[in-house]
Amino acid sequence: MSSDRQMGRGISRRGFAVICVLFAAGLAGVPAFPAMKNMALVVAPLSRLDNVALADLAKFCRGGTKTWPDGRAFQLVTHDLDAPEMRVAVEKLFGMSPVDAKLAVVKLNSSRQGNPVVRIVETDEELLRHVAATPGAVGLVDVYSINSGIKVLRVDGKLPFDAGYPFKGN
Repeated sequence: MSSDRQMGRGISRRGFAVICVLFAAGLAGVPAFPAMKNMALVVAPLSRLDNVALADLAKFCRGGTKTWPDGRAFQLVTHDLDAPEMRVAVEKLFGMSPVDAKLAVVKLNSSRQGNPVVRIVETDEELLRHVAATPGAVGLVDVYSINSGIKVLRVDGKLPFDAGYPFKGN
């Protein structure tokens, strides 16, 4: 059998193989795999926080706890909860799908006018600026966007590239 022989619908085997390779490489206009980034939990550089338990973060994000032990209001600064890179974090912090988490965030934020519990931003730069300037705020940012104007928090004693860090993309 020739590799150019027609397969039932007018496409050759060679053509089919090329389409498969292009699709797998993400060149067909649709990525083969969603973007999965390693995220880091960050705070203002002068924050006294060095480590936070994932269970405590989840309580903050679900509204069970509203302030840090020092009395500062908790705020999570993040990207759109529907973004592919946020999937792992949303599951761990909210314990629900991104759609349900967005509904929960609307309800949470309505309870604290002027200082939302969860602030959604467009860019990593905006996230870093807001976290650096807001006492009590923590942010989830791509590890490759971290700069010297921010401090990376340990989560359950682990840093972003440590085995078992909860916000790894893969």
